[in-house]
Amino acid sequence: MIHIRNSVIVMLCITVICMAFGFIVLSVHCKNEADKIDSFDVSFSDVRKTSSVRGTDLEPYGNIDITNSGLELDMSFVLNGGNDELSYIATIKNNGTLPAEIVDVIESPDYREDSFKKSISPVSISISNVKGKIIPPGDDVELKIVVYYTPSSSLNSPKSIPLKLGLLVKSR
Repeated sequence: MIHIRNSVIVMLCITVICMAFGFIVLSVHCKNEADKIDSFDVSFSDVRKTSSVRGTDLEPYGNIDITNSGLELDMSFVLNGGNDELSYIATIKNNGTLPAEIVDVIESPDYREDSFKKSISPVSISISNVKGKIIPPGDDVELKIVVYYTPSSSLNSPKSIPLKLGLLVKSR
């Protein structure tokens, strides 16, 4: 009888010790999950020139800087004459842990408006539409920027065009 009682006590002690280890493991796992903080970090990560077409003797060129913690592109282009073209790809990367949606890419000045469009004529700027694109965490989206000098019968003169693009995003 004493032997059975001692065996039961030993089994209960082993059960309590196993439960304590299980509780420790569960507690550590729950703490790690609670310490996880969702982050939202979407920005321009890279800009690269994909093509340059020379329509005159001089090569067109552009300068692009990523500013404002990756939320803006500060650009300037110089096109010398008809058929000059510059093409760039800007990468928008989601470095956070939450999915993000691109609300808009804001142009400043907005060369689609007539008053600004006339100031750079015959040059046109086109930007690919990424509005509404969902970017999963760790993924990216490419934004294409093309600046083109339309040939005209009038005298071709060099055009210098400043442009800023701002990124407007929200979490999903």
